Amino acid sequence: MKPDGPARAWESSAPGRGGVSIIGLQAPTASTLDEVLASIAGGGPFDVASLHHRRLANIDDGIVARITSTHAQLMPHGGPAIVRRLRTVLAAQGVEWCSKPPAGVRPESTDPLEALALDAISVAASPAAIPLLLRQARRRLTDDVPSSKEETIIGRRLDRLITPVSIACVGAPNAGKSSLFNALYRTPVAMVSSTPGTTRDRVSALLDLNGVVVEWIDTPGLRESDDPIERAAIKASLSSIREATLIIHLTAPDVANAVLPDDLDPPEGILSVQNKVDLLGSTEVPAGQITISAKRGTGILELAQMIRRRIVRDADLNFNGRWRFQANGSGAAQDGDQTPTVE
Repeated sequence: MKPDGPARAWESSAPGRGGVSIIGLQAPTASTLDEVLASIAGGGPFDVASLHHRRLANIDDGIVARITSTHAQLMPHGGPAIVRRLRTVLAAQGVEWCSKPPAGVRPESTDPLEALALDAISVAASPAAIPLLLRQARRRLTDDVPSSKEETIIGRRLDRLITPVSIACVGAPNAGKSSLFNALYRTPVAMVSSTPGTTRDRVSALLDLNGVVVEWIDTPGLRESDDPIERAAIKASLSSIREATLIIHLTAPDVANAVLPDDLDPPEGILSVQNKVDLLGSTEVPAGQITISAKRGTGILELAQMIRRRIVRDADLNFNGRWRFQANGSGAAQDGDQTPTVE
């Protein structure tokens, strides 16, 4: 925050109804914060590291917590109407309302870089990001030095730990795409049927592949069809396929291979995987072919590990350089999301 900037406020607690809401307050100077607190909660003093039970703007009883000389929290009851009314009162006092917590406002941190790391941890989708981010707070003290080529390349892959990338599974109808999705998810979340064309729309879920969370997209089977609904579903899914970071091309010995569009060029390539290996004899499996049986669970763990290493390399997770992470990432799993783990 600039020294002459306005005081700012934001909702630190989750939006919606709750027992208690938390409104963060940050001011450029201690005297500015004193003035804001006095206007909202009456006379002070509001000493650092203190709690006070006050009537907040004659709207609700609540707690005023003075965290540091320039940072405080208001804790009214958690009704949305109460928060809206307090927001209006704060605005009348010249306090700027932020739609989300400002980057780097962390009273518990010892320096701005540690605050940014804590911001990134709060939104990171992948558990593997946490130890890296905790280490980066110190490594980035040399931010004035330009990044090396290696730091830039690895850093872009590590950004995938904060915001999950998408993986599209494509193939012919009845190749077993939905069965593979269910095997990875460990829950029957996708419809499985022996009738070609069952999946009429894209289905997606967040999957935790040994600490790296990805968005898995199960797409309709690629084929020529007279069904206008199926044709529309295939056409709509192609945009998701083209935006994927990695494409899994699933084949099976009992169905004809799907013909993929010529313009597919995902950053991590196209991984060809043969499903239904249980239908093949030992001499029929091509050398070097990635084979699985989604129905029986054969090769699923190995495939999950292989995919994880395509998205984030083993060496990336042990990187000793600087990762210029984005503190305000997006796409992390929302509260209540269940992200299954494949270890």
